[in-house]
Amino acid sequence: MVLVTVVAAFGAGCSSDKVVQGPGGTTAESSTSSTPGASTTIAPPVSEAPTTLAETTTTVAITTTTAPAPAGWAVIDSDGAAGPLAYPCCASNWYGAASPALPAPGATLADGFYRIEFAWPSEFSQPVNATVRRFEQCSVLPAGSCEDNGGVPYADDELGVDDAASFELSLVFDDQLHVVLGGFTGWDGANPAFAIGNGLDIAALVTALDADYQAAIMQPYLAGMSQDDITAMLTATPAHGFSAPAEPGAGALVYTHDGAPPLLFQGLVGFDDTPLDTRGSDIIGRIALVVEGGTMTINTYAGFYS
Repeated sequence: MVLVTVVAAFGAGCSSDKVVQGPGGTTAESSTSSTPGASTTIAPPVSEAPTTLAETTTTVAITTTTAPAPAGWAVIDSDGAAGPLAYPCCASNWYGAASPALPAPGATLADGFYRIEFAWPSEFSQPVNATVRRFEQCSVLPAGSCEDNGGVPYADDELGVDDAASFELSLVFDDQLHVVLGGFTGWDGANPAFAIGNGLDIAALVTALDADYQAAIMQPYLAGMSQDDITAMLTATPAHGFSAPAEPGAGALVYTHDGAPPLLFQGLVGFDDTPLDTRGSDIIGRIALVVEGGTMTINTYAGFYS
């Protein structure tokens, strides 16, 4: 697959001295971090602050004429990936070049990268509705759209998300859709591990992960086991794809399935006040949509954050 080359850096971790950086993304991992105990909560992703502009919505149909993405997960060098690869971390902003203008109704998206948001479905037989917005320079967005720099002017490559306009995109998880997935393999330079697959691969992964999460984590949790006890049990006796992470202190568990990068669970249950609604696939962040010549790539991430 040929990806767009964008000269940009994107933060994915904090307190770091090891950086994986390329035209499409930067993710940082610490090799000198202290080794805390396994977390019992999952930190929510950094969300963009709302703007005061009225939102308009454009519906755009996108067709592809490219060859199918190769089946199965293939490890890639993140230096060659386009677009942001993970959420910003630690009061930082997105970085890179602003997205192209959204197209007129009936037109197609211009080559570039965009912010994309959608919920993982429980099954993939039908298209999934996704909302696409532009990345825009912080310096031209309304106040509150980006992290506060303490009065220091924003750099030209410092980005926020433009909430003034959006369009709904119908995603089909088939062999035409390309998917980049980031995971965790340790502090040895191979982390974060990135691989590329297609829509069928990510659909199979999400389906298996949700089922295995229910069996390995939610059932014992609902039966009265603590998160720490569940972590200890699966560390001692891996089951349903769950085992200890490659590095102590990186998180509670990792999940592996069918050649995909290990997905890191820094905690086990709950993002908010409704932990019983937690799904295993909640940890796979939907980061960006990259468009090049009719090919669509979804960047996703389930690696290390601070």
